Amino acid sequence: MYRTIPVRANFTDEEKAFWIFQCEQANSLTNCATYYVRQNHYNKLEQQENSFTTYWRGDELFYGWKIYKCSTNYAELCRSLKDNPHYKGMAAQSAQQTLKTVAESISSYNQLVSLYYKGKVDRPRLLRYRKKGGLAAVAFPRQALSYKNGDFVPSISKETKPHLITEITLNPPDFLDPDWVKEVTVRPYLGDLWIDWVIDDGKEAITSNPNLDYTQAWSFDHGGDNWLTGVSTHGKSLIIDGRKLKSMNQGYCRLVAKYKQGKPEFYWDSNLDRVQRKRNNQIRDAINKAARFIINRCLNDSAKPTLRERIGNLIIGWNEGQKNRSNMGKRGNQNFILIPTGRLIARLKQLCPEYGIKLTVTEEAYTSKASYLDNDSLPKHGEKPNGWFPSGFRVKRGLYKTSAGWLVNADCNGAANIARKVATQLGIDLTRVGRGALTLPTRYDLFSSLSRSYRTRNEVARFQPAT
Repeated sequence: MYRTIPVRANFTDEEKAFWIFQCEQANSLTNCATYYVRQNHYNKLEQQENSFTTYWRGDELFYGWKIYKCSTNYAELCRSLKDNPHYKGMAAQSAQQTLKTVAESISSYNQLVSLYYKGKVDRPRLLRYRKKGGLAAVAFPRQALSYKNGDFVPSISKETKPHLITEITLNPPDFLDPDWVKEVTVRPYLGDLWIDWVIDDGKEAITSNPNLDYTQAWSFDHGGDNWLTGVSTHGKSLIIDGRKLKSMNQGYCRLVAKYKQGKPEFYWDSNLDRVQRKRNNQIRDAINKAARFIINRCLNDSAKPTLRERIGNLIIGWNEGQKNRSNMGKRGNQNFILIPTGRLIARLKQLCPEYGIKLTVTEEAYTSKASYLDNDSLPKHGEKPNGWFPSGFRVKRGLYKTSAGWLVNADCNGAANIARKVATQLGIDLTRVGRGALTLPTRYDLFSSLSRSYRTRNEVARFQPAT
C-alpha cells in the first residue's frame, strides 16, 4: 500500500539555500506553464465565432469568453518549455513532475467544464498564476534518486551543479526500508521545508478478515464537546471528548486576532506561521490518536477478545457539505466547523483496509430527533413525509427523553439511529443495543486519560487468530 510520511527537514544553511532555489524554480516554471496554457487557450478561442457570451456571477451580469475545454496536454508543455531557464535549473525528471501537476490541473478543469454544462457546478475558472517569487514543491521520482551510504542523492541539473558548495543528500527516517521509497517531495510549509516520503511497503488491502465478526459494528455520531459518541452492537458506548480540541482552536483564533490587530486583511508574518504550524500539528495528532483508538476498539473490544468481540463494521454519520452551509453564529461556527471530523473520516478510510474493517459513511438526517428506543422511522434528508414527528424529544443539551419517559444520552441515541439507518444493508444485529448502552457512556480524553500503551495495546494482538 502506498503511504506518504511527512518529515520536517533539518537542512544546513547551504542545503536550505539550494532547496529554496529549487522551490523558486518550480514556482516560476509553474507560472510559465500556466501562461503558455492560457495564451494557447485564448488564441484558439479567438479563432472561433461567437466565442464571447454573457453570464451571471452571483447577482451581477458579466460579458466574457465562453467556457470550452482546454486542449493543451502534458506532452505539449514538455516540448514547449524544455528550453525554459527554470526548466533547466531543475533536474529533468523533477521539472517534468512540475509540468505534470499543471497538466493534472488542466484535466480537472476540463472535467469541471463538463459538469458546468450539466448544471452541477458553478462557472469554472482557467488555471491561475502562483504568487510571484513564491515557493512550490519539488518532486523526485525514484529514478531521479540514488542511494549511497544510507542517504538518497537527488539528481541535479548541469546548470546548477557547478554552483554547489556542498553535497546535497536526503536522509530517510530510520524505520524506512530504502526499497520502499517511490518518490520524495521537498515542499515549503508555513516558513519551513518538509520532506514527503512516498513509500510502498508491499502490504495489500484486506477485503475480508476471518478474525472479525461482520455482524457486529461500532456506530459514531460527531459533535462539538462530545467529538465522537459511539455505540456498539455489544451494548457498549463511549464518548471521545472534544473540549480539548475546542480549546486549541480558541487559542489559535485568539493569537491570530492578536497578531493581525490593526493590520490589513491579508497580513501574514513569521509569528502567524508559527501559530498555524502549532495548531495544525495538534490537530493532526488528535486525528491520528482518535483514528487509532477507534480501530483498536474494533479489533479488540475486550482484554481477551473472542471472534464475536472483534468488530468488522465501522459506521459514521456525516452529511456532505454540512459545514459549508453552517450558520450558527460566529462562536458556534468557530466551535463546530474547525473540528476536523472530515479529516478523521479520511484517515479512517486509509486505516480500515489494512485490517479488513468495513467503513460505512451514511447521511445522518433526523437521527438526533428520532427516538431509537421507540423505533421511529428515519427518513432521508429532504424526504420527510407529511405528518412525521418524533416520539421523544431532547430535554436539554445531552439529554433525550423517550415516549415512555426514559432519559438517555442524546448523542448515544443519535449514534444508535445512525447504525439503524444501515443495519439492513450491512446485516448487523442491534438486539443488544438497549437502554443501558444509551445511558452511561464512558468518556475518554485522548490527550490525558489514555496512555500510549492503552492506545497501542492491540498492535500485537490484532494479527493473532481469535479463540
